[in-house]
This record gives sequence, structure tokens and C-alpha cells, in this order.
Amino acid sequence: MPQRASSSSSLMRPFVVLALPGMYLLYKYNQYRQQQMETARRRVTERELMHLNTKIILGNNAVNSKKYSKQPRDNIFSSSRILVNSTINYRGYAKKQSNECRKACADMPPSVDSVCGEPCEGKFKKLKKQGILHKIKLKIVEGGTNFGTPFRRVQFKEKECKEVVVPEPKALVDPVPKPTTLSPPRPAVQVTVLGADTSLGQYVALLLKQCPCIKKLRLYEAKDTSRSECNRDLCQVVHDLQHIDTNCLVEAFSCASCELQRCLQNSDIVLLLDSGSVSMDMPIENRFNFQAPIVKAYADAIAKECPNAFIIVCTTPIECMVPLIAETLKETGWYNPRKLLGSLAVPEMRASTLAARALCLEPYYVHVPCVCGTEGPTLVPLFSKALQYFDFSEHNAEMLTQTIRSAASAVARADGNCIRAAELSEAHAVAGLVTKVAWALLCKDVPRVSGFVETDPAQVVSPARFIANAVEITGSGIIKSLGLPKMSDLEVRQVDDALNKLYFTQNMVNDWYCKYCSSTEKLDAFQTKFFNSRARQRFEDCAYAAI
Repeated sequence: MPQRASSSSSLMRPFVVLALPGMYLLYKYNQYRQQQMETARRRVTERELMHLNTKIILGNNAVNSKKYSKQPRDNIFSSSRILVNSTINYRGYAKKQSNECRKACADMPPSVDSVCGEPCEGKFKKLKKQGILHKIKLKIVEGGTNFGTPFRRVQFKEKECKEVVVPEPKALVDPVPKPTTLSPPRPAVQVTVLGADTSLGQYVALLLKQCPCIKKLRLYEAKDTSRSECNRDLCQVVHDLQHIDTNCLVEAFSCASCELQRCLQNSDIVLLLDSGSVSMDMPIENRFNFQAPIVKAYADAIAKECPNAFIIVCTTPIECMVPLIAETLKETGWYNPRKLLGSLAVPEMRASTLAARALCLEPYYVHVPCVCGTEGPTLVPLFSKALQYFDFSEHNAEMLTQTIRSAASAVARADGNCIRAAELSEAHAVAGLVTKVAWALLCKDVPRVSGFVETDPAQVVSPARFIANAVEITGSGIIKSLGLPKMSDLEVRQVDDALNKLYFTQNMVNDWYCKYCSSTEKLDAFQTKFFNSRARQRFEDCAYAAI
């Protein structure tokens, strides 16, 4: 009985090692167990037997069992800690991450003996003992270990080369993938500038070349350019503009080659400019008689080649040319009042700039609309609408109005012999108007501009059939005429006088057109040079003799 107690107490300490997995610990455990068994047999003496008997006796007592059973339990845990520390210190390798190292030695076949040709299992059987410890050891070996591969044999399997299976040819050919669809081209318009051989036409072409909504720009040379101050050939201008890095294509057409019809083909916007040989100091009748045959020829070509184009008239006098183009298009049956607009961009720009300077404000925040006519005494700038909640005095408004009316002739006189010296500012205003109309035709914007258009009798009751007011433009043209706004007393009086003068001006246009249409007076309407008739006595004598 004492020997059993001694052997059991000596065997309790190593059982803590079973909590740590690993083949290495099991191997050390077997060596440690054999050593303890041998030392236990040698150290059993009478003194140890008496000590064990006293422990058993005290353990039977319920009161003293807790007091004296604590010491052997502490000895067991302290010995387990020593074993754990010693085993951890002996570890000098780490686990490798590979599939071959995850096999246990129990799963690997034993080595083959060279003599008998059979597996040698004697060495492994001597170390293993049947029992609970052997089962636990096999379970740990099969589950793997965290301490490397001390009992594993690394084997590398040769990779099997798989045969490449050639697929059988298909009866039908593989479908060809559809090509990627390109995005639709960016919408843009085509603009034709008639009378682009002047300095104003070149400046306008330069500004329109930079507009992203214009895909093609066509420049046409006017008929009479003998008095033009621009000595540069139009073809040179076009070659120069083509170097600008924009998507707009610029083309030149000449009147010498009769290319007016080809220039107007498929045009969306047609811009009519002055020929450059007309001075603003000339009376309105003389200027109209000079420009009317040229504009009439333009209108006939537009009716044939691009009747649906939006026409912007900048040929002075604008208040005479717009009715002339309307009558010409009515004769051909292609008149659309929504596609005909007289430009008031230049006087509006001058009026807004002058009002901004008078108020010490930026011109961006000031806008002065113009109504009734386009130049001279028929032009009425509404300075009362320049700024909200602010009105100019009557004296100041009258002075500003007179300055705007005489601005064109004042600029021409300030530069000496130059017939037209305001090309830069006029080009900026005209190009801005063309850009607004282009974006409106593309349905990208609904701008509100001032233009000389045909009046609606339901909105404005006046003797003049054409009048300047604010309009709204969309893809179909002018959709709404806003009419005359609320005005001051001075502006009302100016509008009354301007309407009467517009009535007489439009009557002059109608008379010229009737004279042109009559066969007997057609030659007089075609004349483009004005001179005083000289008496031919010999011709009269010959005519009298023939009678």
C-alpha cells in the first residue's frame, strides 16, 4: 500500500505535459517516465514510507484535508511550469507553410528494409506502448503539431503532366463581336458671313472661329470693295484662321467665281454685313440706295439655297434692310417672321457701357434695352431699365440718349479718313449675338435679346410694321415678342417720334421695291454708283433728227 502511494505521487507531475500537444513532448515524456521509475525504486526508504502514511491519515480527516492537500498540488503545478519552460527553450525551429509538412508520421509508410524487402516497424513498436497514453499520442500526431516537423519525412511528388485536349472544330464559326458604337457627333451649326472681306468681317470671323457650337464658318466676299480699307485678301485670312486650334472649319468664297449659291448651301445662320464702302455720315436714303441691290441679291440666293436659315441683318440701315428682305422672301413664298432678326447688339452694348460708367458699376450688372429703331433719331435706349430701383434724371437721360445716337458718326470722325473705325467693338457685339442664336437653335439656351422684328398687332399698335423690342429665341426661332416695357415720360415721347419716322422709312422701302419690280424702272433700282447726270446735246439732237 505505501509503495502504490509513492508511485502514484511520483507519476502525477508529468501528467501536466499531456496538455501540451506535440510529438516532441511525448518523446521527452517517455524518457522522463523511465527515469522517475528508476529513481523511485532506489529512494523508497522507511522515512518516506512513514511520511506517506502520515499524509494518508491526515487526508482522511475532513477538517485537515484542505490544509495539508494544498502542498502536493502546488508541487505538481510548479513542476509542470518548469517542464513547460524547459521545453519552450529547446524549441529552435518554426512551422513551415506547405501542404507536405501537414502530414503526421503515423500516416507516412515506414522505410523498407534492404534485406527482407518489408517495412521495418520494430523500432517504432519498441518505443510505443499500448494504453491510454499511446492513444492520446496517436490522436495528437494525427491532428498535427505546432512545433515543426521533428518526426516527419518530407516527400515531393512529381507533377503529373496532363495531356492537352484539342477541342473538336465547331460546325459554326464563333460570332464576331460587334464593333463599339461611337458617340454621336456634337451638335453644331453652320454659319455663313456675307460681306466678310471687310475689317469687321475678319474680326467677326476670328471671334466665331473660337465658338464651340459652330462646326463650319463660310466667308463670302462682297461685290463692291473698291473703297474698302482692308487690303488683305480673303483667302489669306482664311488660311490664317485655320491655324487656330478649334474644331470650326473656315472656308472662303468669292463673288468673282459666282459662288454665292454654293456658299449658302445648308447654312443654319446667315449673317449680313456692310460692304465697307458706306460712311455713317451719309444720309439714310443714300446708304439704302447703295446697299439695297446687294441685299436684294442676298435675299434671292437665301430663298433658293437655305430658306429655313436664321437671318441676322447687320447691314445699315437695318431698319430698311429688314423690310426689304421680308418682301423679297414673301415674293418667293419662304418668308418666316420667326427666322428674321435685325441686330441691335451694337447700340445696346454702347448704352450699357455708358450707363455703367455713369453709375460707377461693372457693365456686367447693367443692361440698357433699346426699342423702336436701330440708329439715329429712331433709336430709343431705355435708361430707366438700366438698374433696378434707380432712375436717371430727365436731363441726364436725354444727354445719354443723344450720345448713343451719334456714337457711330462720332467714332468715324475721330479717326480722320477712316470710314468705319468701330470695327472691334462692333465685331464683339455681333459675334456675341450670333453665338446666342447658335446656342438657341441647338436648344441649349433660351436667350432674350433685342431685335428689329415684325410686330404683333395684338401687342403693339403702331403705324410701323417693324419695330425693335425684346424677343425670346429657341430652336424653332423667335417664339415670343415681349413688346414695349413700361417707360418713363421722356421715353414715351421719344418712342412716339421714332414710330412716325419709322413709318416713313418703311414707306421708302416699299416704294423702292415697287420700283424694282416694275419692268420700266428696274434699271434705276439696279444702279450702285451715284453721279450727277450731264446734258448730252449731241444725243438730244440725234434723237430729235430721228423723230
